[in-house]
Amino acid sequence: MPQAEGVKRSDITPEFDITAGVTLSRALVPTLVPNFITRKRLFNLLENPAPSTTVVIAPAGFGKTSLVAEWAGHAKEKVIWISITNSDSLNEMSALLIQATRNVIPGFADWFERDQPVRPTEVVRRWGNELLATGRDYILVIDNLRDHVNRDVEIATKLVNQFPANVHLVAIRRDPLETSYASFSTRGSLHVIGPKELRFTKEEVMTLAESYGLKTNESSTRDSLEAAQGWPSAVSLVIRQISRSKDPIDFEKIASSRGEPIRALAVAVLDSFSHEVLDIVTDLSIIPEFNHEEAQVILGEKYNQDLINSIAQEAIFFSQTSDPDLTFSFSRLMREILLSELRKKPDRKREIHKLLLDFYLAVNRPNLALEHAFLAGDQSAVAEVFPSAARVLQATGKGNDLVRWSVFAGDASPTGLLKRATVELTGRLTSLEFDLTQALIEQMRIDAQGSEIEGFIKQLTSGTRAYIEIAYGQFSEFEKSFAEAMTPVKDPLMLGIEEQIAIIYLAAVKSFMLDETERTEELYHQALSITDSSRIGSGHILISHIKAMSLFQVGEYRSAYETASVAISQSRKQQYVGILGPLSSMYVQARCLLEFARPQEAYEILSQVRNLAEQWKQWSWFFMADGYFARDLALRGRATEALENISSARKRASTLTGRDGLMGIIDLSEIFIRYQVQDYERLAILVERVPQQTFVQQIKLTLVERTGRKGFAEEVKNLPVRTPREKIWKYLVDVSEVIDQEKLALTSMRLALEVGAAVGAKETFLRQGEEMGNLIIKLAGENPTLYMEDLASAVAERIKEDSNNKVQSQLTLTKRELEVLRHLATERPISAISATLHISQNTMKTHLKNLYRKMEVDGRVHAVEKAKSNFIL
Repeated sequence: MPQAEGVKRSDITPEFDITAGVTLSRALVPTLVPNFITRKRLFNLLENPAPSTTVVIAPAGFGKTSLVAEWAGHAKEKVIWISITNSDSLNEMSALLIQATRNVIPGFADWFERDQPVRPTEVVRRWGNELLATGRDYILVIDNLRDHVNRDVEIATKLVNQFPANVHLVAIRRDPLETSYASFSTRGSLHVIGPKELRFTKEEVMTLAESYGLKTNESSTRDSLEAAQGWPSAVSLVIRQISRSKDPIDFEKIASSRGEPIRALAVAVLDSFSHEVLDIVTDLSIIPEFNHEEAQVILGEKYNQDLINSIAQEAIFFSQTSDPDLTFSFSRLMREILLSELRKKPDRKREIHKLLLDFYLAVNRPNLALEHAFLAGDQSAVAEVFPSAARVLQATGKGNDLVRWSVFAGDASPTGLLKRATVELTGRLTSLEFDLTQALIEQMRIDAQGSEIEGFIKQLTSGTRAYIEIAYGQFSEFEKSFAEAMTPVKDPLMLGIEEQIAIIYLAAVKSFMLDETERTEELYHQALSITDSSRIGSGHILISHIKAMSLFQVGEYRSAYETASVAISQSRKQQYVGILGPLSSMYVQARCLLEFARPQEAYEILSQVRNLAEQWKQWSWFFMADGYFARDLALRGRATEALENISSARKRASTLTGRDGLMGIIDLSEIFIRYQVQDYERLAILVERVPQQTFVQQIKLTLVERTGRKGFAEEVKNLPVRTPREKIWKYLVDVSEVIDQEKLALTSMRLALEVGAAVGAKETFLRQGEEMGNLIIKLAGENPTLYMEDLASAVAERIKEDSNNKVQSQLTLTKRELEVLRHLATERPISAISATLHISQNTMKTHLKNLYRKMEVDGRVHAVEKAKSNFIL
C-alpha cells in the first residue's frame, strides 16, 4: 500500500504488536463481570509508589484478581498485566512480559524476536533497562495462577531483584511465598493484602444480594449469606443459587454433592493446603466452635498452638471470635466439607467423640457431654448424663433441644412415655410456649392417673405451673403450686435437688415482689440447706439470686449489690436466659444503685430488665421495672406523665393472662405517685386493695398521722427494728414525731444516719423533705465524713430541685376543687353546681380557673377525661 506523503514507516505502529505464541488475553487487564461489586474502599491498600511491592495473597475465590483489575482501571500509571498458568515455561513467561509491556508501550523491545534465544533473566534485565529509560513510573501486575509455586522460588527471587526502580510490583498469589519476601523487601516497602482485607463486608453482601433481587430481610436468606462468611466467590455462588431456586442454601447437602460449584470451590481451596493442616482442621471440624483446651483434647500429640493461631489468622477454615477466652469459630461451608471427609473415618470420629465426652464430664458441662455420648454410640453414658444435661439446657433456654432429646428419657412403655413427656414439658416451658405447656400439664395428669409415677407427675406439673404463675404475677395460685411441688412423694421418681432449688427461687421471687422480708430470708436458708447436694451450676447461681434479694430486703444494700453483680456475671458466663435468666439480680442491682443515688446507671439496668422480661415473657419483672420509670417522672415533678404511664401499663396488663396479679404490681407504682402528689383520697383506696407489704404499711402509717387518728404514737413504738431497713425507717419516723424539737430530732436522725452509712443508703434520706434535709446538712457539718458530705451535698441539690419544681403543683387539688371536679362529671350546668355547693358564681369561676391550671386542661370536658384516665374519678 502506498504511504501518505510525509509519513515514515517507522511512525506507523499497530495498536498491539502480538508476540508469537502468546495468548493476548493473558497480557491484558481482565474484564470485570456485570454484577461486580466495587471494592474502591480497598484501593488505598494498593496505592503504593514505585519501587514498592504489594503482594495480594488469598485462596481461590477471594476476588484478588477482580480487586486489582478494578484498581488498575483507575490507576494514574500505566499498568502492565500478565497472568501466568501451570503450563507456562520460563520462555513463555518472558514472551508474556514483553507482550504485556507492548500493550501499553507500542513498539517496545524490538530486540526480543531479533535476538532469540534470550535467557529469561537476560530478558528481564534488558526489559527493565528499557522501561527505566522511558522516565515514567509503571505498575507491573503478575497474576500467578499456578498451583505449585515452590519450584518458582529461586527464579522468582532472581527476577524480582532485576526489576527497575520505576516499577510498582503487584503480585497476586494463592499462597504465601515466604522465601521471596526478603527479595521483595530489597526493592522498597513491602505491603501484604490477605483474606481478612478481601472479605466482603455485610454491606457489600447485602448490596450484591439486592442486585439479584433477593429479599435480605428474610432470616433464611440472611443465614445462608452469613454462612459464606464474606468469602467473595462463595457469597456470589450462594446468591446466584438462591436467586435461581428461591430457597435457602442447604450446606450439608452441598458438602455431600460432587457437582455443586460451591463445593468445588471449597475443595479447590482445600487442595492448596498441606496434609498436616488438612489433618488438623478435619479433626477440629467435629465441633463448630472450640478453644485451645478443646483443640488439645481433640488433637493430642498433633496439637500445635502456634499453627492453630496461624490457621485462624488466614480465616479460611476458622477464625478467632471476640470471646476473651480465645475461641475459634468454623466457616459453616468449610466445616461441612471437612465433616464429610471425617465421616469417611468412622473409627477416628468415634474416638474424638469419646475424648470430648470425657472432657466435658470432667469440666461439668453435661449438655455437651450428652451430645458426644450419643455421637460416640455410648448409650449407657447417654442415660447417665441426660438428667444433668436437661437442667443445663433448661437454664440456657434451649427448649427445642430438650424436646429433641426427650426420646432418651424413657422407653415405649406407658411409664416410659410419661417420662418422655416430662422432658417435652420442660422443653415447651423453656421455649416460653406457655399455652402449650398448660395443655400438656392437663394431659399428663390424666395419663398419669393410677401409674407408679403419678405423685411425681403431680410434683413436676405443679412446679411447671409455678413458673408460669410467677411470670404472670398469679401469686395466690402460686402458693398452691409451690406446696404441691415441694411435697415429698414415695414414687420411684421425685423432683431432684436442682429442681427443688429452682422452685424455692420462684417462691423467693414472689416474696421479694411482695416485700415479704422474713419469708425471703427463710427461703434463702431453705435453699442453702440443700445446696451441698447440688452438682449443677444453675442451683448455686439461683441461690446467689435468692441471697441478693434477701440482702436487699433487709437493707444490706452494699452486700446486695455485690452479690447481685456476681450472680449476674455467673449467669451470663453460663448463658442462662429465659425462665432462669438473671432478671432478679439485675433488678436488685438497679434498686441498689437507686439507693446509692446513682439514678442514671439504675435506669439503664431497669431498661435492660424491662426489655429482657418482655423478650422472655416474664411479665411480673416487666411491670416491676416499668413502674420505676413512672416513679421517676413523679419525682421530677411530671405527675401527669407518670399517671399516663400507669394508665398505659394497665392497658397492656389487661391483654395478658392472669392480669389481676400484674395489676397489683402496677398499683404499687401508682401508690408511690399518689403519695408524691399528695392525692390522699385515691391513696386510701389503693392501699386497702394491695398486699400489705412494708412499703404499703409505711404509707398507711403516714395517712394515719395526716388524719390525726389516735394511736399513731403507739404504732410508732411498735415498729420493728430487726433489719437495717427497718431501723432507718423507725428512726426517721421518730424524727418526724419531734421535728419541732431540734435536739431530739437530731438524736434520732443521727441514729438513722449511722445505719445508713453502714449499708450505703442515700435515696431513703433524700426523699424525706426539706425539714429533715436541713437536719442532715447540720449533722454533716458536725461529722464531715465522706458519706455525710456526699449525702449533704445531694440533699442540698434535691431541696433546690424541689423548690424549682414542686411536684404537688400538678394534680394536687384541694378538697373543694375535688368536689367541683366530681360535679363536673355529672354534666350539670355550672350554675346548678355552684348552688349545690353553696358558693357564688365568682367563687365557682375561681375554683374552675385553678382546677384547669393545675390539671393543664382547657375546659370541663378535658378535665373530666383526664381525671378519669388518671384515676381521680
